[in-house]
Amino acid sequence: MITSPTRRKIVLGAAASLMSGLVSAQGSKDWPSRPVKVIVPGGAGGILDTLARQLYARLQKTLGQPFIIENRPGANGLIGSSTVKSAAPDGYTILHSTASSMVMAEALNPDLRIKTLRDLEPVALAAVGGILLVVNSSVPAKNLSELVDLLRKDPQKYPSYGSWGVGSNGHLTMEWIKQRAGLTINHVPYKTTPSLLTDIVSGVIPIGWVDALSPLGFISQGKLRGIAMTGTVRSPQLPDVKVLSEQGYPFTAAGWQGVFAPKNTPVELLDRLHEAVNHELVQPEFQEVLRKANIPPASAESRQEFTQTIKNDLAVWRKIVVDGHIKLD
Repeated sequence: MITSPTRRKIVLGAAASLMSGLVSAQGSKDWPSRPVKVIVPGGAGGILDTLARQLYARLQKTLGQPFIIENRPGANGLIGSSTVKSAAPDGYTILHSTASSMVMAEALNPDLRIKTLRDLEPVALAAVGGILLVVNSSVPAKNLSELVDLLRKDPQKYPSYGSWGVGSNGHLTMEWIKQRAGLTINHVPYKTTPSLLTDIVSGVIPIGWVDALSPLGFISQGKLRGIAMTGTVRSPQLPDVKVLSEQGYPFTAAGWQGVFAPKNTPVELLDRLHEAVNHELVQPEFQEVLRKANIPPASAESRQEFTQTIKNDLAVWRKIVVDGHIKLD
């Protein structure tokens, strides 16, 4: 039998819970009523920062409140993720990040102090695009099959490839290709894509993985050649460069940019932000922004689908790490 004081505590607890729910619902309905801080774990001027600024400038017009970009680069996105993890779950601090930071980093280091699905709420998939395998124009290969044959026949002439860091999309993708094709080419990590591109163009390291936008000028000048793209769709400005799956390497995981909120953000608020982002993705103006960035047009994806994408990607990248015995330096 429940005593009177105990019954009173239960009733008060239920009332408090109900009131909290009403306050959350009301807060979600009014959101945003003040500026929203958007944490971007990359430097100003990069493709992550550029697309984020384009997207949230449009959200600002649609929702009537400023969306303020705050760049927090470093530690492969961990600094930015930590900032949002510690923020109040009220929709006024959100994260705009990448698969490299949110999935690949965790696949490479299962002991990472931040776990994407444990510590953050996936809100929306903002962009999906492949990365590009390029070679110096002196390399006599025009597609992936020819490059693999070349690396098998003359491994001493082409002993290394570059990417923008250990555990990066380019690094892990190439390790998967090595596992499948039986290659022994070594990985050389660079701190930035511009420095890597400089060395590929000069022939210091004639093979490397880069983003789909940075090398376009060099490709048009004939200094670099596109060999393959990741993902499932060819890029808008390099339609002749086939994706891996079209070249006998069925690998569909791609790079992406996504929006996240602190854990325990009210569902109503997550849904409102999700709908707002997806509304902008299908607008012709933003589709043109993506095309200019050499990224295929975005399509809306539910929060549940985005969560499943993260789960699937974690499994794919983790297997590559384990099978390739890849470890942090």
